[in-house]
Amino acid sequence: MLLCCFVVHCGDDLKIGGKKEDGVRIGKGESSLNFGSHSGGGKSGTRPVENTTVRGNLFNLRPTTTRPIVVFVFVDLNDPGTFQDFQDAEVAVVKEDRSFVVSDVAAGDLTVVFLLDQAGVNQDGTIDPGDPIAIFQDPAGRLRNLSSATDILLEDIDLSFNLNAPETGVALVHSEGNIQIVQQ
Repeated sequence: MLLCCFVVHCGDDLKIGGKKEDGVRIGKGESSLNFGSHSGGGKSGTRPVENTTVRGNLFNLRPTTTRPIVVFVFVDLNDPGTFQDFQDAEVAVVKEDRSFVVSDVAAGDLTVVFLLDQAGVNQDGTIDPGDPIAIFQDPAGRLRNLSSATDILLEDIDLSFNLNAPETGVALVHSEGNIQIVQQ
């Protein structure tokens, strides 16, 4: 299982098996990866400033689904296939109105990944082998080398999951004008 998970925003807490937890911890010991209300994320410690926010909305969604879609924003992702080699990551769930906000992202090169999680007991908020994913296409490299205090808006994303080849989904916008970046 890959080391990625999401935080369901029910206040600042997540319920796991009826037990209330602050955030989510992956791994054991002090070097484990954390997501959630008290985490700084990252594999090798926290960054002092994590003020980047990625906002957006889905315009088209194929195939249509009622399952939750999870948005991952990875910082300095080196292995976009196994999702284990990165500096930092933050996550959010796409809301019913098809909008999303991922905050507390660190500086660096950003990769936005959408997950259509498996149904039933396999719906765990992690990117597992066989889960349909779609990586946001950024051919102009506008999400590269960003400061830690950046506001990013990705408007009207066309999101296509490929259920026959789950790792080949695509998320894109039709115009560079739909990617707005304001570095503070």
